[in-house]
Amino acid sequence: MLMRPQFRTQNVASVPGFLSADECAGVIRAMDESPREPAQVVRAGESLLDSSLRHCFDHHFPEDDKRRIGERMASYFDDHRAAFESDADFLYGPYFMSYEKGSYFRAHRDVANHKNDPPRLAAHRWSLLLYLNGRRANGALPAFDGGALTIYETDPRLRDRRVVVVPEPGMLLLFRSSLMHEVATVLDGTRYAVAGWMSSASSPALGGPR
Repeated sequence: MLMRPQFRTQNVASVPGFLSADECAGVIRAMDESPREPAQVVRAGESLLDSSLRHCFDHHFPEDDKRRIGERMASYFDDHRAAFESDADFLYGPYFMSYEKGSYFRAHRDVANHKNDPPRLAAHRWSLLLYLNGRRANGALPAFDGGALTIYETDPRLRDRRVVVVPEPGMLLLFRSSLMHEVATVLDGTRYAVAGWMSSASSPALGGPR
């Protein structure tokens, strides 16, 4: 049975061992065998390539496997909904991403930042990141260096508002989508991760009541 979320702050939580090492290795193998393309960003409602902000790859993961992983992520959030104090009720995604040496994702938020941004961004409540490998080699899992995630908290009571997350294989990380965050440059190896966004179907942006 998976453990309850471990809150680092009131807006950032992690779940170690969400996937086993064998499951992580299987997802990585499938990603390596899948077509990939440079990841895009959304700017003023337009999806485009901007390597000054984001340099990594999106993988076209097999649909059946994608659905199974997405259902597990959404089910975990739903089972612990009270802890997250959220109206989010469905998962947008998941997406499968790899960061090779030299890759990064500069500071950004996972919510709408412009009036022309897609409505779905306004419905994002919590961002979910599932890490598939880490900085130490673990059996069939490749290692990488660099690539830490920094989340910038907004709580003025915190002495240090930076929450630095070093990826560990199988760890699920959850944080409020409105928080600024960034992925540091990968210095060596390849960093593999899965991302999804718990969203609210009742949001006016997605056709809910106004």
